[in-house]
Amino acid sequence: MNYLSIEKVGGVSLILGSLLLTVYAALFPILLPIGDGTYDYVQVVLNPNWIRLAIVAFVGVLSMLVGFYAVYSRLRSNAGLVGAIGFLFVEAAYVLQACKVTWELFLYPIIASHPESAFLLREAVIKHDPAVVIFRIAAAITIFIGIVLFCLTLYRSDEYPKRGAILIFVGALVYAIGPMVSVFVSVAGIFILSIGCLLIGVRLFRV
Repeated sequence: MNYLSIEKVGGVSLILGSLLLTVYAALFPILLPIGDGTYDYVQVVLNPNWIRLAIVAFVGVLSMLVGFYAVYSRLRSNAGLVGAIGFLFVEAAYVLQACKVTWELFLYPIIASHPESAFLLREAVIKHDPAVVIFRIAAAITIFIGIVLFCLTLYRSDEYPKRGAILIFVGALVYAIGPMVSVFVSVAGIFILSIGCLLIGVRLFRV
């Protein structure tokens, strides 16, 4: 497969991933019973729409992995060390996000469906477990470092729209701080980031 084909496939993947994550961000507060932000996490996980949305997010994250590889392939010759490090951190960040979504897709519904284990979600035992806390912090740091460096490379490049790089940076920053504030903040971060990725993906596909 030549570079042109890789860029076309990557552009489609980035557009698809952006659209899926945008749909996820838009429908999450609508289809799930989260109300004003105070909710029973077990009931949210047991909602039939939980798995549907998790599937959408999982496919979206995997599509973004492919898309960002194509984005970097076009910048590789001029990206330098900063761009290479940013790309590696971005890819690692999406791998960690895919891991988190697999918990939500395969493990959380099982835990929530059994009364003897539901307290692990309802009382946030899993969320506050030291190992999980470290994982979430590592994921947030990886997103922040990767996005800062990679967006800087995108912004300096003439290959992609600068507003796309700015939106990706802002969206990733909002998403990273979301868990410390509210689920709505995380959703807003996904939405902003997805719009930025959509702009980059359209340019990649058209070129």
